Amino acid sequence: MKTKFTLFLLFNFFLVSIFAQNHNKAKQSAMKDWFAKEVFKVDISHLNNSHNENQNNQVNNRNTTAQGEVLVSDISATESELHALINPTDQNNIVVSPISTANNTLTCPIYYTNDFGDNWQQSTFVNMPHEAGKTTFGGGDPVFAADTNGRIYLSWIDLYGTLNDIYQGNELSMGMFWAYSDDNGQNWTKPANDTISFGKLIYSLTGNVTITQPISDKEWMAVDRTGGAYNNNLYVAHVLMSQVNGVDIYQIVCNTKPANSMSFNANETEVTAITGADAFSIVQFSSIDVDGNGNVHITFYGSKDNINFGVYHSVSTDGGQTFSNPNLVSNIKFDLPAFSTGGQTDNIEGINPTRLYPAIYSACSHTNSNVYVTWTAFGVNNDDGQKSQIYFSRSTDNGATWSTPITVNDDNANVDNYYSSITVAQNNDIKISWYDRRDDTTNNINTHYYMAISTDEGVSFGTNIQVSTLPTDFSHVGDNNQNFGVGEYNQVLTTDSYTIPVWTDGRTNDGNLNLYAAFISNTSGIKDIKNINGNLSIRNIYPNPAKDYAKVEYFIKNSTVISAKIIDNKGAVVKNIINDKKVSEGTNVLNINVNDLKKGIYYFVLDSPDFGKVVKPLSVF
Repeated sequence: MKTKFTLFLLFNFFLVSIFAQNHNKAKQSAMKDWFAKEVFKVDISHLNNSHNENQNNQVNNRNTTAQGEVLVSDISATESELHALINPTDQNNIVVSPISTANNTLTCPIYYTNDFGDNWQQSTFVNMPHEAGKTTFGGGDPVFAADTNGRIYLSWIDLYGTLNDIYQGNELSMGMFWAYSDDNGQNWTKPANDTISFGKLIYSLTGNVTITQPISDKEWMAVDRTGGAYNNNLYVAHVLMSQVNGVDIYQIVCNTKPANSMSFNANETEVTAITGADAFSIVQFSSIDVDGNGNVHITFYGSKDNINFGVYHSVSTDGGQTFSNPNLVSNIKFDLPAFSTGGQTDNIEGINPTRLYPAIYSACSHTNSNVYVTWTAFGVNNDDGQKSQIYFSRSTDNGATWSTPITVNDDNANVDNYYSSITVAQNNDIKISWYDRRDDTTNNINTHYYMAISTDEGVSFGTNIQVSTLPTDFSHVGDNNQNFGVGEYNQVLTTDSYTIPVWTDGRTNDGNLNLYAAFISNTSGIKDIKNINGNLSIRNIYPNPAKDYAKVEYFIKNSTVISAKIIDNKGAVVKNIINDKKVSEGTNVLNINVNDLKKGIYYFVLDSPDFGKVVKPLSVF
């Protein structure tokens, strides 16, 4: 049992549960009882034999120059709640970091590619625990940002201490830290002052938690790349939580690292409160981005009365030094168990109720001050009877006013759609991706990953596109990580030619979670699907272009049945190669005859019932 991760999950539950202390006593007591039961499920004696020796910093050497998927890491790990980024100075460079549990160790490994996803490697950088000799009990939340010079920033949260600290009721440390890479994510440097925010808490085995120094959670980062007065400023938005005389206080704050500084130290930066200490009773889930004019936009989830909840927005026009009073983007119907004032709470089957969030994310135009927000909810003012849906609103006046929310998913199937991600392309197309259950109207549990594109700056969205090739049964996503599941973070990236959703996928339905990416052409719509962990990959097609014959070299992790076919750029099958053939694990080679195909660009599709589909372009001349 991964007991350290259990403590991590418990602490994440604490972060949610402390929000409920202003609510009715019955609900508070129920959560505390649940929390205490989870504590007593922890095998503390097992932790005595685990020293968090950072055992998952191996680099997978199985990298080739061939096109297609590769195995990034052959460590047995459950990976979830990821963040990803494309280097703005080199679109072939992509970095991905999930929360990973392996060998009873919690960390955030960094995978990087310099050839647009054909080959992935793992950095040797290990971010947790922050202090030698300590044990990481929780944290994660890896987030990337990059400046105009190609420097990539990484932030994360680390909850750490010793077992004696827990046994004896001593303080645990909880900090938000940062590092940077100047070589595309291969190597990382922790600056002399690597702290963004730092707090303390006392955690007891009876389930009581006391904040002794304000702690931070759920950070999001953005860099100003406008070339203006605040170019290359790094901004971090997060919630700051404290307890004063028994009263819980929550604030959304923004920390700024100026472009010419190597520190978030208060002497060198502006630490700005977005919400006053008494303006909101509850705030959480902040997101941040910078628009084309250098304005800094922050969105978050909040309530002023513990009854009505909404999505709020605030903007800074002076490089994060001051922010406007938050204004309401939209009301939101999402009754989280920990925020509920009693009665019915909302639920998505297969997701731990303590991990059920509205997942509010925003993105800005690169050419003007348009701001776009997406979130998960069960309605706006009331439950709309359609289960959880993906909502969207936009502002075309720097956040002063907001459009009536629209629903992005177009299924109308009365099933759950949730945890969206958003990005804006250079041409101002808006890309949103999410988990979607429209293909399981009977049980509402098997889940694909979908996306949609707006080409009119958010007035409307086009027909939804299925991204994943096999569904994930969400009743199993928490089997191997103490019911943490996929987490709420996923990502959609964009280049001039491609849209790249990146998500956590559990298609084997045994609790094993892997990272997948789909490279979708903006012109043809054809997908080049890449399993970052490489269970099934097309290593090479040669020669390519081909005239009469070609060889397909592919890798498969375990022996299974596969099918292969060639499709045209409209997705029509033009040639079946093999059907349901049993193949051995490892590297295999398939000979294909293409002399009966007309000249043109096609796509070779390899399909496995166990590992899904992978697709690779094939040219015939």
